[in-house]
Amino acid sequence: GWKKASGHFIWDVKMDFTRKARWVKDGHRTAAPESSSYAGVVSRESIRIALTYAALHGLPVVAADIRNAYLSAPSSEKHYIICGPEFGEHEGCVALIRRALYGGKAAGRDYWHYLRKIMHNDFGFQSSRGDPDVWFREAS
Repeated sequence: GWKKASGHFIWDVKMDFTRKARWVKDGHRTAAPESSSYAGVVSRESIRIALTYAALHGLPVVAADIRNAYLSAPSSEKHYIICGPEFGEHEGCVALIRRALYGGKAAGRDYWHYLRKIMHNDFGFQSSRGDPDVWFREAS
């Protein structure tokens, strides 16, 4: 059931002159998934309400930015590639794509499901009924 995928490297030099390289799947060349492939995004209004509520009640607010997020989520797609010369000594080898990579059609949804599982099971957060992308828990 595995299907061949393709991709390409993206090279970048950041403003602080650090370098970053990432291999990105060519999602435009793969078939669309049968179910929704989008991840939820918290609304601006939900953030404003949460911050206002916290300020009115003197509650501390903790926020975080997640870097290279997709790379931690298992992929629901079954794709493989034949490694090219950019993979060095592994050129010509078959590589199974097991993680949700940038460019994948279902990568956003896969990461969203993975994050929901981690937030609930590992960290004890509850998803808000009003906006499922707003999470909360009692302070410890």
